[in-house]
Amino acid sequence: MIKQRSHPTEAGDLRWAFGCAFPVIIALSFATLGTFFEIHLVARAHVYCAGDLSSGENFAGSLWMVSRLVLFPVVSVVSALVSPVFQMLARLPRLAGRLWLELLLLALTIAVSAAGPVALTLYDLATQGTPGDCVLPWWPSWLPA
Repeated sequence: MIKQRSHPTEAGDLRWAFGCAFPVIIALSFATLGTFFEIHLVARAHVYCAGDLSSGENFAGSLWMVSRLVLFPVVSVVSALVSPVFQMLARLPRLAGRLWLELLLLALTIAVSAAGPVALTLYDLATQGTPGDCVLPWWPSWLPA
């Protein structure tokens, strides 16, 4: 005989599942679309700064791209694995049931999920995309050159 649950699914359980789904969605989107966006952005910046690339520079750029096809999804997944800590905080007895706090922790979850891939993109753009003293015309002053 199958025993059914005595209570229906609570709204808190649904919010918990919804909050845990955000890091997964963000990690998957960054692991696929973010990787190709970063490679395209860095390659365009490098061509802008260095001009026409030699065959050796093209080969080195290809090796760098392959390394980013491996590293970028790893960074995305690690960021997504760190972010549910904020969702777990919302489940603590003293904090549970406060909607404003759950929304704040959900925003922090999303920010932490996106922080690793965004930081890697900015780092690669600053180091690989702008060799030497090249500064892109739209380059914000708060980023390293």
